[in-house]
Amino acid sequence: MAEVQTLDYSVLSRRRNDLFGISIVSIVIFHYCLLSKLGAAKVFVALVGSVGVPIFLILSGMGLFFSMSKNPSLKDFYKKRLVRVLIPYAIVASVHFLIEAVILGKGDIIGFLRGIFFVDFFTKGDSQFWFIAFILIMYIFFPLLFKLFQSGKYNFLKLVILICAAVGLNFALSRVAPQLYDNIEVMLTRIPAFVCGVYIGEKVYNKRAVQIPFWIITFLGGMAFLYLSILKRVAGGKPPFILLRYGETVYALLLMMVLAIILDAIHSGTFSKICAFFGGMSLELYMVHVSLRTIMGKIGFPPKNALYYAVMVAVAILICFFLQKFDNFATKKLCAPKRKA
Repeated sequence: MAEVQTLDYSVLSRRRNDLFGISIVSIVIFHYCLLSKLGAAKVFVALVGSVGVPIFLILSGMGLFFSMSKNPSLKDFYKKRLVRVLIPYAIVASVHFLIEAVILGKGDIIGFLRGIFFVDFFTKGDSQFWFIAFILIMYIFFPLLFKLFQSGKYNFLKLVILICAAVGLNFALSRVAPQLYDNIEVMLTRIPAFVCGVYIGEKVYNKRAVQIPFWIITFLGGMAFLYLSILKRVAGGKPPFILLRYGETVYALLLMMVLAIILDAIHSGTFSKICAFFGGMSLELYMVHVSLRTIMGKIGFPPKNALYYAVMVAVAILICFFLQKFDNFATKKLCAPKRKA
């Protein structure tokens, strides 16, 4: 009789590129569906929503855990990660804010600098590049998170405490500085997703078995999220927004595991190559399509038009193909180990 193989978290590592690709594609579709009045768009928003964002953040936290486990040097860690994020951001954001300032006449050099350095995000809620600000802040705290979860002891308790602390931070800031909170809640409410990624990273790295409690928690949390999402998007209800945001993270964990298991079982090389193509440029595609979408709306090509949006996505993919090549080249050159004389 054949031995039944135990499912472990390493399936997420094997299908990491696939999941990155799926996450960015779902985000691009979600951004269109938010603008569209089509029934299918409303169904997508209700059933999928912005779940691609927590999937992306969980995968990022997981990847960082692997990276630091293999090379604990903080210098190497920050050098590689900052180069990988800041080079494409500097290019995309500089062009974006330059177009807004010079061509659209929406600002000046001060406005350009305020946009580049996230000042307008914190003071005005200009959130198109919020994801980059969030990732940079998480890089600061990641070494501490890595140390907390590295041993594997009492990790679930640590996770619960950290999530409670993140929820408490959200609650306190919403009361003490409501305007600031409104500007940056899109970032603050995503902290649990990144923390879960680091927590999952330890399990993936050590190939720990997936236990029944994982399925119970993620299934119940995921179904609760779907109920609240459908209530809001279809039935017109008004469930607490923060419950939707946190429920979305649990839903993301469930979807990630289910998708990884399915992809691992079907072994579709073609589908994996397509996902890897988009997953490899996920960071660039996120920034470029958000930038183009914003500019389109300001020059008379509303992104809610399906044709305009499709053309925009095609242009974004083309730009990102070359931008990714440059990013990889620059990262390799700047982060290559120095040869000893």
